[in-house]
Amino acid sequence: MRSKLFALAILAAAATCLPAQGTEWVTNGDFTGTLAPWVMGGAYSVNPGLESGWDTTGMGASDSFGVNAGGQVAPGPYPPNTLEQQILVIQGLTYEFRCDASGARPNSTTNNADIGTLWVEVDDVEVARHAFGSFTSPQIKRAQLCGRFQPNTSGFVTLRIFFQRQFLGGAANPRLNIDNVSVRDTVGPTYWLRGNRMLGANITQEVRGAPFAFCGLFLAAAANPTGTQFPGVLGSCLLDLGSTVTLAFTVADANGVGSLPFSYPNDPRFLSTPLWFQGAEQTTQIAFGLQFGVVASQ
Repeated sequence: MRSKLFALAILAAAATCLPAQGTEWVTNGDFTGTLAPWVMGGAYSVNPGLESGWDTTGMGASDSFGVNAGGQVAPGPYPPNTLEQQILVIQGLTYEFRCDASGARPNSTTNNADIGTLWVEVDDVEVARHAFGSFTSPQIKRAQLCGRFQPNTSGFVTLRIFFQRQFLGGAANPRLNIDNVSVRDTVGPTYWLRGNRMLGANITQEVRGAPFAFCGLFLAAAANPTGTQFPGVLGSCLLDLGSTVTLAFTVADANGVGSLPFSYPNDPRFLSTPLWFQGAEQTTQIAFGLQFGVVASQ
């Protein structure tokens, strides 16, 4: 409570002295050792909670949140399970939500019609959604939920993540895991790969930013965490400049939306070696968004 009161006290100052790009507003988004301050809720599920040793991202096992969503008694439909916490937002800032997610059936080698669907709401407004679809043994499907929003108020609001599967839930049924839950402010566009990142899969590059902005989408073999700044450009290039290549250029529509196809390389090296992505847009000036790194699955 004391930390919340303190945070509210600095809101007025924060509104006039905005935080640096990429300030993180989620507490314990990587679920290290505990779920706190996350709170579980919603409908029936099996074995929800902190899970250690699962590889959600494909880049190594870590702590995560896992749940076997679904119903208890047929017939459906079945209401979702939830995981939530309070985050601080400031009216006038643009925020980017992102988290890593996986869907699999680790306790069974039998195929299944549905792994489940995840979606995210901030202050009761949906900002991101992903449906994993069916399960074919022994695959692990991996994806990122990503979205962009501007709050209508300043203060603490609820970040709530939903987990739903329209079949019975059980320990041997498909399981959903999430990790690296993040809400950060950004001055540039929001860029992500939409879909299950399977080797050789045709998925979609999505970019959200200013209406009619000219957007560049870039790929690199490594990240540059300290970033490279350029005069007159907002944000930083967070990719390794020596390996950066241009994937595509596009122009956002009247809603600031751009979509382009992307074929994930059908090369087994990318099951363990991440590719790094970042977007930039040009309106009255150029602005970089935030970077992300991912591997594929099969």
